[in-house]
Amino acid sequence: MTARHPASAEPAALRPSPRADRRLRVPAILAGCCAAIVAGGIVLPSYDSATVAAPTGKASAMRKRIIDAFGGKPKTTEPQEFIAAPTPPRPDEIERLEKSSRKLTLPPAPARLAMAPTSIPSWSDVKHLAQDTARKIVPGREEPSPGNTPIAEPMPTVLEATSRGGIAEGNAPRPPANQRFNRLKSRVSQTLAAYQRRPLNTAQHTPWEVMHGFIAFGIPSKVRVGGPSGDPINSIGWMNSGGRCKGQVMLATEDERLVAMRGVGVQGHQAQYLAILAQCRVALNSPIQVEGTEFTVADLVEEEKLACLSGTELTFALIGLAHYLPTDAEWTARDGQIWTLERLVSEEIEQPIRGAPCGGTHRLFGLSYACQRRLRATGTLDGHYARADHFVRDYQRFALTKLQNPDGSFSTEWFKYPADREDDVDRKVQTTGHILEWLVGSLEQDQLYQSRVVSAVEFLSAALLREPSREWKLGPLGHALHALTIYQERVWGNVLPGGIAAYSGSMKAAPDAARTATRTEMDRSEVPDSLLR
Repeated sequence: MTARHPASAEPAALRPSPRADRRLRVPAILAGCCAAIVAGGIVLPSYDSATVAAPTGKASAMRKRIIDAFGGKPKTTEPQEFIAAPTPPRPDEIERLEKSSRKLTLPPAPARLAMAPTSIPSWSDVKHLAQDTARKIVPGREEPSPGNTPIAEPMPTVLEATSRGGIAEGNAPRPPANQRFNRLKSRVSQTLAAYQRRPLNTAQHTPWEVMHGFIAFGIPSKVRVGGPSGDPINSIGWMNSGGRCKGQVMLATEDERLVAMRGVGVQGHQAQYLAILAQCRVALNSPIQVEGTEFTVADLVEEEKLACLSGTELTFALIGLAHYLPTDAEWTARDGQIWTLERLVSEEIEQPIRGAPCGGTHRLFGLSYACQRRLRATGTLDGHYARADHFVRDYQRFALTKLQNPDGSFSTEWFKYPADREDDVDRKVQTTGHILEWLVGSLEQDQLYQSRVVSAVEFLSAALLREPSREWKLGPLGHALHALTIYQERVWGNVLPGGIAAYSGSMKAAPDAARTATRTEMDRSEVPDSLLR
């Protein structure tokens, strides 16, 4: 008997046809290629390579992402543990730190009395009151404060306006005159203008959101009353006159005291509203009217002094009280404890950075700001201020050398470890905006011109300008725009029309000749008459 090949014994119906055989081989080939890619045996071209032209358009961007996903761009693995971070100096090191602390070459500024409101607007019309309040939220002439005991307020410092129209000149070195800085100046200006043209409104946005709207632009901030097409009105004046935002108010009375509300849609932290008023340079005597009762910002300051409590979050109290009180102020809190600004600093420096609100950036901002106020007032940093200053400087170096991504953004994991969520621009803007806000508000002037800082400003301004109509989260957006506002003023001396200069002296670039020649006319044309006093 003739032997047959085993394959020939199979029925014809069970043998794969040539076409089916080809169909079976295709998945096998693809599977093999994928395995080779994973194993590193095949290297696909990357758009980082000089041999591949960079694509343009949405379709090309999609092709780039596909190629990157299949090995063209290696993914970085985020570490599972925190990297080593700076720690504050010990209290027993104060004497050594004082000897090496920063000194101010200019003589300290003398203290002056706070201003009392010359008039309080009526409650007959909320809109009229808000507009009137907006005209009074900037510092005016020295007058005795209300009450039996005058409340002391420091002289305008490196973080306040010192001249007509809110313009305070600097004497620090000017930025490099090159194309990179020229482009950056234009981009930052365009970004701020794009978002200033898009005010929030009282129908759709909460007091918390509106508050973050005016930290971005300060006193000139506007909000539309009643909806997106409503009349624009000064947002700080609206909030300080009891105006409702999405049905809520920020300020209320409790036992005839002025208090800022806490909870969803209002303050997220104790003294947060006062801290933002301080960063907007709202005057201590600025009128506030709530439920038919007349107050001023000074009343809110007194309430936050009473609320100080050891072992709690005091970040925003430090920012607000460091701004409105002289550095040697002393007061008694509601629990009978004696407080000073230095005690606030000592309490805050012992609290963790990691795990604090917004990654700890606000805590660092508060410590930096308190040191700046102390340095300007006394000419030196002593005691716990010296500890805080060294701690902040160490964290500045840490952020710039350990936590910056190649595109200029900062870690999407705050100060924990290097990380870059490349596909999450909202997160990148959130962390970069907050970290940059603190850095540009605290670094020395020459450090603002260093490549790492410039790259961060370039990233942030480009990301925001690329999508001005994007539904950004309003908290991170406000702080990101505030970072650009600070940088614009410190580097180029530009203050938004109607705004109050926040920096001067060694923390602001000296004006060029052309700007100085036109300053007076600009001031009169851009700032309301009530500000020129």
